[in-house]
Amino acid sequence: MPTPPHASSPRVAKGLRVPLVGVALAVALVSSGCGAVAHMSSSEGHAPDGKVLFKEHCGACHTLENAGTKGVIGPNLDSTFGVVRAQGFDESTIRDVVRGQIAYPETETATGGPGMPANLVEGQDADNVAEYVAKCAGVPDCNVG
Repeated sequence: MPTPPHASSPRVAKGLRVPLVGVALAVALVSSGCGAVAHMSSSEGHAPDGKVLFKEHCGACHTLENAGTKGVIGPNLDSTFGVVRAQGFDESTIRDVVRGQIAYPETETATGGPGMPANLVEGQDADNVAEYVAKCAGVPDCNVG
């Protein structure tokens, strides 16, 4: 009797599945440009200033309840990062992903539509926005002052 095709394929041990998901996520983040910005510590950004900047530069495209913005062009950050938080990712991961997306935005979508503008905020302003989004996106009772 022939061996079924799946019987000879390599198997992944149950304990390795979760780390492989983490590795896949890390590869996706790095390949999308997110790994090109150094890890931020929470002391590098100032969330209250970030909230003001977010409303001014980001809110026309992104929904974020805490900022009172209802943009529909970009992702809803409460929905997106609410799911990420529920999966156990911490604030520092969210901060780094946001900072990477600000520094290296996809300026055109896969379907050819407009993406996120380049140089929307830079330097300390970008750090402040990343800190604010990391603290408040998907957090119903966020209070940054």
